[in-house]
Amino acid sequence: MERKTFSKVPIYIRDSYNRAVSYGKAGNYNEAIKILVPAACNAPEVPVLFERLREYEIAKCKTMNPALKALYQVLQVFALIPLSIKAHSDPVGAMASCERQLAGCVDQVGVLKILASCSEVAEAPWITVSALEALREFHPKDEVTLRRLAAAMQLNNQANEALSIHRKLASGSPADLATQNELRSAMALASIQRGNYDESDSDAAPAKRNLANNDEAVLQQLLEGTIHNAEQAQLLIDRFTRDLETNDSIDMRRKLADAYMVMRNFTEAYNQYKLVGEKLGVIDPVLDKQIEQAYVAQLEDGIAQLRANPEQFDQPETQIAQFTEEIAAYRLRHATKRAKDFPNDAQLQFDLGALYFERGEYDKAEEIMKHCAEIPQTRRNALVYLGRCAILRNAPEEAVQSLEEAVANMYRIDKYKREALYYLGNACEMIGKTDRAVECYKLIQGSMANYRDIAERLAKLAPQAPADAAPQKK
Repeated sequence: MERKTFSKVPIYIRDSYNRAVSYGKAGNYNEAIKILVPAACNAPEVPVLFERLREYEIAKCKTMNPALKALYQVLQVFALIPLSIKAHSDPVGAMASCERQLAGCVDQVGVLKILASCSEVAEAPWITVSALEALREFHPKDEVTLRRLAAAMQLNNQANEALSIHRKLASGSPADLATQNELRSAMALASIQRGNYDESDSDAAPAKRNLANNDEAVLQQLLEGTIHNAEQAQLLIDRFTRDLETNDSIDMRRKLADAYMVMRNFTEAYNQYKLVGEKLGVIDPVLDKQIEQAYVAQLEDGIAQLRANPEQFDQPETQIAQFTEEIAAYRLRHATKRAKDFPNDAQLQFDLGALYFERGEYDKAEEIMKHCAEIPQTRRNALVYLGRCAILRNAPEEAVQSLEEAVANMYRIDKYKREALYYLGNACEMIGKTDRAVECYKLIQGSMANYRDIAERLAKLAPQAPADAAPQKK
């Protein structure tokens, strides 16, 4: 199977990828996976589809209810026999069937192994790597999988990553001659691959070096969402502006609008997004959010100019107030319409609830968040908002219950967990659970020392903590 870049696949595949990435950034992994699976099945030659799909599947699996995850692992038994039979007669078709099976839960060992075997037969090492990396994520001590992954990485021109695996295996078996020989072979291959890339007199090297420095390569990287600076965005704008003169394309205009956003030319971005909507006839929620983002950015840019140079404008404060009011009204109109037009999209309902909270309409926010908390994909974040609502109506015990559950399902301390821990600490203070409040604030402090007012809170609470939890005498 010959790998392809986005420039060689149908527009709808690229559009599907972009929509999935938008959902993925919002943490809506279910919707992102739902979009990516058919795209990956229809275009198995495109490696980036599988990289992103596996990323979202792994993230989803890590937050799954353990009972539901166990159920998927049991039910996979019934899928393995038909998948194995299909793998012999139609490896590519079996790969698609495996992807559909994994969409529910990626931690299905048997299905992942069949997918890896089929992709080996189909000579698609990028799919083999993605399947085996998922296996490694959940079963990191399986040496057979690690060796198989290293071999697939070498075929996929990832010799350095393969070398890393062999080094790990060799460090655990210093006396095993076979393992040490594998390490030496991996080192040699990594050296050869680096040499081929740098060697000036090889046939492959000029093409690779030219690709790295070529405008087309930069353009392709931007198309695939891996470059986001103004210089490269301008390259895309120049190229697409020329191409649009002879070939008007919806996909091209959408990417052109994205580039204008990077350049902070919000007016042109808004115009291009609106043109895309007019040509499509129906505006999907992702496009509607992009239109909103560009429109609001124009107004916010206007506010910034009014504040920076008030002497150049008539009644700048009045204009700022008008712009601010229009931003709030526009966002509410569009969030309400999206939630109404797509009532089964949990993320859109959550977005509306979050906007109500931001506006200070806490009763409406709480009503929506209660519904979102019943849906797995939005439950965790909805619980944080429910906790905050409970604090505001002076129900700290209820807040602690919601926030403790939210925190328990957050696996790394990022901005979302810091926020949840902060409000959990606030609620614990309100009911006198000083030791738990201190614990929350110290967790935040360990990742961001100057977060909000935790230094002041800890200074106030820390002297009390030992009294609440006096050390046991030995």
